[in-house]
Amino acid sequence: MATAIYSPSGASAGVGFAIPSDTVKFIVETLIENGQVVRPLLGITMLDSNQARQALGITKGILILDVKPGTPAARSGLKGLKRSSNGMLEMGDIITQVESTTIEKEGDIFKAIEPFKPGDVIKVKINRPQFIDVEGTAQVLLKEKVFEIELVASDDSALIKTK
Repeated sequence: MATAIYSPSGASAGVGFAIPSDTVKFIVETLIENGQVVRPLLGITMLDSNQARQALGITKGILILDVKPGTPAARSGLKGLKRSSNGMLEMGDIITQVESTTIEKEGDIFKAIEPFKPGDVIKVKINRPQFIDVEGTAQVLLKEKVFEIELVASDDSALIKTK
């Protein structure tokens, strides 16, 4: 469904913007059925920049930059990027899979949770960087963990909640 067009000349020619028909169909059906659209959110911010990911050595998955305090994501134990007491950056968890969907970029997460509704429990697989000091050289070992998260809706948005 076409939604807008950028036209430097003002004519009906230029760059068009559209919403995929599957998205329109889902939203229309949900509005008719429920009168509103409630989408589950993870309660995190993510790094979705190929250059930054390459600089940090992330070859697959999405780095969690921040976990919002008080959200179910925080209660589940997901960790974001932080600065240590000595000023060094410590990488956050790297989401690699949601249920059976492999996560390569930020959009993959949204597609993976879209079919779920509040009350559904999902599995989120992450790689957690573990810092090991070997002969004065810091090394990063990625440790895989799986979190079971129950999707819930709040008053104005949806968040995740651990069981």
